[in-house]
Amino acid sequence: MKDIETIGKLSLEELEAIANDEALEAGDAGAKELVSKLEIAEEAKGGSSRKVYVSWISGIAASFILMLGIGLALQQSREPKDTFDDPALAYAQVQAVFRQIGSGVQQGRDAVYESEKTISENVEKTINKIR
Repeated sequence: MKDIETIGKLSLEELEAIANDEALEAGDAGAKELVSKLEIAEEAKGGSSRKVYVSWISGIAASFILMLGIGLALQQSREPKDTFDDPALAYAQVQAVFRQIGSGVQQGRDAVYESEKTISENVEKTINKIR
């Protein structure tokens, strides 16, 4: 029988081979003792490799499903849909939207111009006070 330190250094395959050999030699009572020692050694090694394997497979499966869902969502959103049957009506709608955008841009320009004018006047006043 091996001690805990020696068992901790063995690979999983070596531990299984030893377990099979010693269980055959010692019978059921020896097998129970060996199994408990193997469990202790496995815990000392940092957990079960099967648990790690299952967690890796679960993570890969979840990633695959997530990427499949994203791919399907992107594929469906790339197909353009016609919202207007009449091209003249669609053109008129685009013109109205552009006018609205232009109006917003003009309001922004006016606000910037007024702010710039106020800032310039305040800077000049401050400079004149300093002189």
